Amino acid sequence: MIWKINCRADAVDRQLFIRMRDAGLYLVYMGLESGSEEGLDTLHKQITVDQNISAVKLLKSIGLMFEYGFMLLDPSSTFESVRDNLNFLKTILADGCLPVTFCRMVPYDGTPIKDELERTGRLRGDVCNPDYDFLDPRLEDFHNGLTTVLNVTGWIHGLKAVTTQLQWAWHEVAVMERLFPALPGMLKYKKKLAGITKASNALLLSVVEDLSYVFSDDKPNLWDPDEIEKRREGYLTDLVKVRDAFVYSRQDILLGELERDSAPVLIEPPARIAARA
Repeated sequence: MIWKINCRADAVDRQLFIRMRDAGLYLVYMGLESGSEEGLDTLHKQITVDQNISAVKLLKSIGLMFEYGFMLLDPSSTFESVRDNLNFLKTILADGCLPVTFCRMVPYDGTPIKDELERTGRLRGDVCNPDYDFLDPRLEDFHNGLTTVLNVTGWIHGLKAVTTQLQWAWHEVAVMERLFPALPGMLKYKKKLAGITKASNALLLSVVEDLSYVFSDDKPNLWDPDEIEKRREGYLTDLVKVRDAFVYSRQDILLGELERDSAPVLIEPPARIAARA
């Protein structure tokens, strides 16, 4: 049996999580949310950037997969904090362990941040689609430009997004490592998967960072949306090719193990056992 949990980064404890790992824990989801201290304060996280990084390092060191929630933009955002967030993602994902994911914070009803935005006159939209004005209006232009130049749906959100597909591939690896005997070539496959993940992350983060300077410093935009899309599709093609080659060539082992585990276990009726006693 394997299982996963959601927790705060400051709840990650080495000895406790080793025990949970040995009892079947394979994935830990953490709402890291921001790579800047100001962003964490705005979101009332009551945690520091260093604590978030330490939690990620600890989980990696004991062989536990993690996932994370992250908000590239929030009501306190500046271009400096956006770049802090990008550098944070570069730090925790440098080894290609997971794909980049991020979103823009949504001020849900009933949250302190929504009340603060309403009090200061920055809240807009409605209860179904709440939104807000940034303190620096150029950030709204940056967000719109990011959506235009970089098809966020094709990279992060949606069934066919790069992030979604890579997350599924890493989930599959974690499950195979926990529930099946050691598969030949697994280490080599993980290195290939990490290589695709690192390349995809590097492009995505570079595009976002460069676009931030387009809107903050009026630098020219040198990214061609068609070229970005071509490279995005290339990463997906490489992923499917590498993943299918690994899984299909080992399907006899996988299917054999599944058939063995699904064999019926015969248990005598309690009455028959009692009659023999």
